[in-house]
Order: sequence, then structure tokens, then C-alpha cells
Amino acid sequence: MRGGDDFAGPQGAAPDPGWRPPPDRKETEARRMLWAGPWPPVPPDLAVRAAARGRRLRLRRRLLHRAGSLLALLALLALALWAAVEQPWHPPPARTTPAVEGY
Repeated sequence: MRGGDDFAGPQGAAPDPGWRPPPDRKETEARRMLWAGPWPPVPPDLAVRAAARGRRLRLRRRLLHRAGSLLALLALLALALWAAVEQPWHPPPARTTPAVEGY
């Protein structure tokens, strides 16, 4: 057989889409323990507390996003102001006097 044809059935038929390998013994045991129970009691206000926490997280993220955007805008404004004042694209002034000619 060529590579990739290992799962073909007899006469080269396509594999069954519902086919699954036999379950692992450890996986089977873990599933049995999970579904057997007893399940721990759930507090009756769990959904309300989760929704309140979600709202707090959403408000915090929104506040952090706005603060970060404002900080980025202020940094851009400071960069533009510095560039307008300093004009870094111009060469710096000469540090020495030009040679005196004609004496």
C-alpha cells in the first residue's frame, strides 16, 4: 500500500465516517467516573455571580482600552510637537567656524 492508504477498507473503499478507534481503558474509566457522580452541589446564585463578574471584567477591559488609546494618542501628540519644535530632519549646526580665506 502507498502512504495514506492505510485506512482504506477492502477494495480501496473510503473509510467509514462514523468509525472510531476503540476507546482507551483509561479514557473509559475516566468517563465512567465523571458521569457516575455524585456531583458537587452548585450554589443557587452561581449564575448571578458569574454574570456580575463578567460585567466587571467587561467594564475593566473597556476602561483599560480607553486609557491605552488615550495614552497612545498623547504619545503621538508629544512626538508631533517634538518634531515640530526640533525639526530633526534638518542637519545640526556646524560646531566649528569656517576657514578664513583671503589673508
